[in-house]
Amino acid sequence: MFLKLQRFWGAIRWKMLTIFVFFSVVSMILVGCFAVAVLNVVIRRESAYLVEERIKLVLSERKELIDSVRGGVHACSEPRSNSLQLSGHLDGVWPKNQVMVLPWRESGRSEPAWLNTSDFDGVVADRGHLEIRSFHKIEREGCSVMLTARVALDDPFLNQLSNAAGLQVVDSRPTLLGPYRAEEGIRGEVQADFVPGSRRPVPVVVIARNWQTGQLEDWVVCQIRPSYSRTIEDLSHMGLRTASWVSSLGGIAIGLVSAYAFGLFLSLRLAQRIVNVIDGLSHAALRVGKGDFSVRVTDPKQDQLGRLAASFNAMTHDLENLREHERQHAILERDIALGREAQQYLYPRRAPVLSQASVWGVTQPARIVSGDLYDFLSFTDSEVGLICADVSGKGTSAALMMANLQAVAHGRLLLFDNANVRPAPDAFVAALNRDMSGRFGDNRYATLFYGEFDSQTQILRYVNAGHTPPLLISAEGEVTRLSGGDLPVGMFPDTTFQERRVMVPGGCSIVVYTDGVSDALNAKGEEFGEERIAHCLTSLPRAMDAEGICKHLAGKVAEWATGAERFDDTTILALAVEPTY
Repeated sequence: MFLKLQRFWGAIRWKMLTIFVFFSVVSMILVGCFAVAVLNVVIRRESAYLVEERIKLVLSERKELIDSVRGGVHACSEPRSNSLQLSGHLDGVWPKNQVMVLPWRESGRSEPAWLNTSDFDGVVADRGHLEIRSFHKIEREGCSVMLTARVALDDPFLNQLSNAAGLQVVDSRPTLLGPYRAEEGIRGEVQADFVPGSRRPVPVVVIARNWQTGQLEDWVVCQIRPSYSRTIEDLSHMGLRTASWVSSLGGIAIGLVSAYAFGLFLSLRLAQRIVNVIDGLSHAALRVGKGDFSVRVTDPKQDQLGRLAASFNAMTHDLENLREHERQHAILERDIALGREAQQYLYPRRAPVLSQASVWGVTQPARIVSGDLYDFLSFTDSEVGLICADVSGKGTSAALMMANLQAVAHGRLLLFDNANVRPAPDAFVAALNRDMSGRFGDNRYATLFYGEFDSQTQILRYVNAGHTPPLLISAEGEVTRLSGGDLPVGMFPDTTFQERRVMVPGGCSIVVYTDGVSDALNAKGEEFGEERIAHCLTSLPRAMDAEGICKHLAGKVAEWATGAERFDDTTILALAVEPTY
């Protein structure tokens, strides 16, 4: 059962509905309870107020009575029959009243120490008994006369007052307000004032003067039980007609209930709408999490929730397009990876074997495929052709152009083989230039170094078509730059190229590289540079073969570029002639 409730509360739908309903209904109940509690307090206090006001009215009447009698006393020898007649009249109205007109000397009056006036009207507490006292001292010729009226606040008097107000006296024992509240306690007062229909009596409180001390004190004269029905009936009528406030208050109550009911209805509608959108988004998100990006949330409204659903739909549409792009990109990456694998087979699988010399080459693409080319053309066991080229651009387009350049070079050699005549290096490069011009556009070209080395004569015949000048390393370790060159191939079909020759004696080497070697950057953005290349080559061990030279220089470049992104392909080709002893 607990798990079911937990799952129920975990659902946002029921949670929101419960919260909306709870706070709407609870607020209505609280407002209703507040109104009933206020009405209960008003009825109870109104009941006590009626008795309290009647006691004040009696006090006012006693004072007026004394004032009316004062003018009828002419001398100190006023007959006692006047006093008895006046007392008998009042006893018929208020039993046990004492009204006397006596000479001052016969009154037997003992004046309290606190009383310093000849007139007094009020409620007094005399040794635990409450009564209304009113007396006045009148000065006449040769004497003083005292007029006194006393009404005891006892059972007959209080019952008569309560019955006149339609109330019932429950307890007529007078007590101080402080002890009464302590006996009732806070719980009793709350229950009496805020629990409708409570049977607890209402205290009638008056302010009385302690006759012995003169201090004002709060006294509970009696306790009455209010009549809710009669009080409501009295308040709701003005004569024979219904009071005007009844319809006004009824209209306000109906309006309040209607407003709360309408608010509850709107809250439920809003909660239902929010929950429906959230449910739709939640289920759609689950499907998106499983890879279904075709899901959409339907909400035609143009409010904030509708815009949220539209944003979700736009997101899933973008995710769907992104996944399609990623799929296509993955296919392209796979194709490029296959192209890289195929390109590796375009480079020489093994170096040709020469008598008294060795050749080697290495390349490292900046991206997946490279636009650099190195290749060996084996003519005889003592003659070899060397190709090192750098195609403009990077990536796939440069790799395709490189493959085409290699294919054209090999195709030209096949034609020359069939004629049994091998052209000079300048004629060979010129033929390549004509074949490459305009093939990949007007702005595409390739720098090219092509050389033919004969280990018997130790002569290198070469053409430098815009390529980085190769380096000659002597047997003593001195580095010489083979300067001079022509335009790159592929720019102008009628370009002529110049053949150059250089002796490569035993113990000497030729190193050809692309500009990606000298331009390699480290993590600080510094270039490897021509000077570091020369320094690396001068520090080579004596009689190192071509493979060792390539690996040594490539290792230094890789060490320099650690932590930096490669932005250009790097290729190194070396020719090493064995020393003669």
